[in-house]
Amino acid sequence: MLVRTKTADIAILRTMGASRGAILRVFLLDGLAIGGVGTLLGVVLGLAFARNIEAIRQWLQRTFDIVLFDETLYLLAELPSRIEWAEVAVIAGMALVFAAARLALSAARAARLDPVEGLRRE
Repeated sequence: MLVRTKTADIAILRTMGASRGAILRVFLLDGLAIGGVGTLLGVVLGLAFARNIEAIRQWLQRTFDIVLFDETLYLLAELPSRIEWAEVAVIAGMALVFAAARLALSAARAARLDPVEGLRRE
């Protein structure tokens, strides 16, 4: 999406002398920053949710006057939560790999952009 919205800007940079490699690096760094921040935010929020799942369940029950996971039905006095750090690391790593794979395609497309076509579309 970033490549699509920045087509004219990419074309202007290319006409000013920016190499394809420079454009590629800009989009790779930008994509890695976005993917890294998103992954970090997801891990932090996921861990916070997992650590406080029982408190969240109790709050929801009190606030909305509902019974979540009835003890007699599920045979649980509280919601169990155990954080497996190896799984967290694998999931975070996979998120970074998927983000990097997708941004590599987008960055390559941005680097291949013809400046004349980019300015014509705008």
